[in-house]
Amino acid sequence: MKRNRAMEQSIPQLSKPLDMIRQGLILLAAPLIWIASSLGVFLDFARSPSDFSDLSENILVPQTFAFSIWFPIFVGVMAFGVLQMFRANRTRAVFRETGWWIAAGLWGIVAWGLATSFLPDTSVELAASLIFIPSMMALVIAMVKMTRRKDALDQIEIWLALVPVSLIAGWCSIAVFVGLNGLIWKWVEPLGWSQIGIALTILSVALGWAIVVLRRGAQNRIYAFPIIWGLGFLALKHFTMDGSIAIGLTAITGIVAILIAAGLKSGVSVRQMRKTSKPV
Repeated sequence: MKRNRAMEQSIPQLSKPLDMIRQGLILLAAPLIWIASSLGVFLDFARSPSDFSDLSENILVPQTFAFSIWFPIFVGVMAFGVLQMFRANRTRAVFRETGWWIAAGLWGIVAWGLATSFLPDTSVELAASLIFIPSMMALVIAMVKMTRRKDALDQIEIWLALVPVSLIAGWCSIAVFVGLNGLIWKWVEPLGWSQIGIALTILSVALGWAIVVLRRGAQNRIYAFPIIWGLGFLALKHFTMDGSIAIGLTAITGIVAILIAAGLKSGVSVRQMRKTSKPV
């Protein structure tokens, strides 16, 4: 790992104005995702996260404590914002390849926070999903790219770069489907469809997406952690609060599937990771 990092830094790279813009966008967005997501807590005229969650009956929302994972994510992302600002990191390939994706994802979450705080009830859920889906995709792409280049990171950089990027990508990967469930149920409820059936379908799609990312993303177990965290509190809610046994069992099955997907080796991902780790 140290050798690959030294090779990367030994190759002279010219700093470009876009490098500084990329760094600045990430540094600014890092605290703003926390601020924008918390406006309703401090402003009477803004919608709080709990108020947004209550707009529709959503049985895929886990127990409230599950959302405490946002605190280490916020702190980690701000630490990454400082780390990537260092002059030595401005032109490094690993940050150039991932930086714009991270910036896009973080600013998307800022926009999501503003939308959920201020948009009217009639349009906020659709707008939030339309913003959150591409934001999640950008963060997942960044996470996969950084995972495949992790040999270019030293141990501290893994904790301050790969870990927070993986945590926010993992949590958003499951959260986006929770939001979609509430939106879709609001659309189909007048048709008399099964609420549990809709939730199970969306939960299955969410698990499929997470497994695909894990298999293509070099088995990033850090990415898997917030997904398992959310599924665990979803199962706990349905087993202890007169919920759906089917959803609880599906969540437990999902945890097992995620653990297996994160643990199994993938020849394609490993070869790709090795290829992208070579200096150019």
